[in-house]
Amino acid sequence: MRAFYVEAEHAPKPGYVLSEREKSTGRALRGNQIWKNIRGSVVDRPEPVCGDNQVKIKVGAAGICGTDQHLLKKDADGYSMYDGHSKYPIITGHEFAGEIVEVGKNVKKLKVGDLVSVESMHWCGECDACRRGMFNQCKDLEEPGLTYDGGFAEYAVVHAKYCYPLNAIMDYYGGDKMTAMELGAMIEPTGVAYNGLFVRGGGIRPGGHVVVFGAGPIGLAAISLMRTAGAAKLIAIESIPERVELAKKCGADYVLNPFDYKTPEDEAAAILDITGPAGVSLFAECAGATKFTYPVMAKCLAIGGKTVQIGHTVGITPVDIFNWQWNAASISGSNGQSGQGIYPDVIALMASGRIDMRKMVTGRFNLEDIEEGMKITAGKVLISTAYPRLQK
Repeated sequence: MRAFYVEAEHAPKPGYVLSEREKSTGRALRGNQIWKNIRGSVVDRPEPVCGDNQVKIKVGAAGICGTDQHLLKKDADGYSMYDGHSKYPIITGHEFAGEIVEVGKNVKKLKVGDLVSVESMHWCGECDACRRGMFNQCKDLEEPGLTYDGGFAEYAVVHAKYCYPLNAIMDYYGGDKMTAMELGAMIEPTGVAYNGLFVRGGGIRPGGHVVVFGAGPIGLAAISLMRTAGAAKLIAIESIPERVELAKKCGADYVLNPFDYKTPEDEAAAILDITGPAGVSLFAECAGATKFTYPVMAKCLAIGGKTVQIGHTVGITPVDIFNWQWNAASISGSNGQSGQGIYPDVIALMASGRIDMRKMVTGRFNLEDIEEGMKITAGKVLISTAYPRLQK
């Protein structure tokens, strides 16, 4: 089968001490400390074999994540710039959906022909975090496309327990399989936003004002979800023109360019001009630019306001906590999208037309042309063997 296959050299940086798990499994906890001379290309790979508790999926659509783009970038010393959980060589792609073509003998709840979306956080169910129901914090986490073969391929094999049927979405769209699989590929980034906004952050009362920092795919999903959740005034903070337009398309009432303001106080004042003195009920930090966003939040928090940290940031963020304490406000950390009924809830929203994440799609590329798709940095790019090839 054809697949986008990524290879790299295992070369821990001087001074980096490998953990016991890194030694025994070959998985890196911090990829940018270990993987060197990373490269990827579409090649022929053996078709995967379905195990007893697994299903084999003919991939219908897969989304390119910023992670997929970032891990292929190299620093001055040739190391991958992706700092997360990873193992190579591997078929990448962790946002995908498709049609089941084979089921293992122990699989009872899925059948050949089912359309499914796949969770990307493959929790063990046995560690202390999982036993507490905190699947996204699993201590023995596996991730398709990062620690074992993922969805940038014709076929993928995954454990059945990580698969969620898309029948309701297909029915809503009149039996359109491709639409169901495209939306299924976008459940993962939408679920990341859902986990932060509602599971970790507790959501808003309808009528609260919301600010979303960053209009990448997670931010666009947050905007869509907050629109349907009853945000009164929904503000996005974004500077890139293509992303500004996508934010409006997904439901932002206002989009502010942070570079238009000289100080955090000026930016906060612009936000308060929109919301009035009540301030912001919920901030969704999806930009990972915490050094710049927290000083703004501190100046326009509503009483009881919530900050949800979804974007990954690098380095230390100084925060004057006084305003959160004074306003009885909260800061919630969020990572991942597994468990807690997140996938079924996102599927239900898609299957009722409450959200349509196709609004953020900016490209559709055949698997053979994936490297062209990797060049697009706004919105969500989808990959499928069903899409036409580029004309060259």
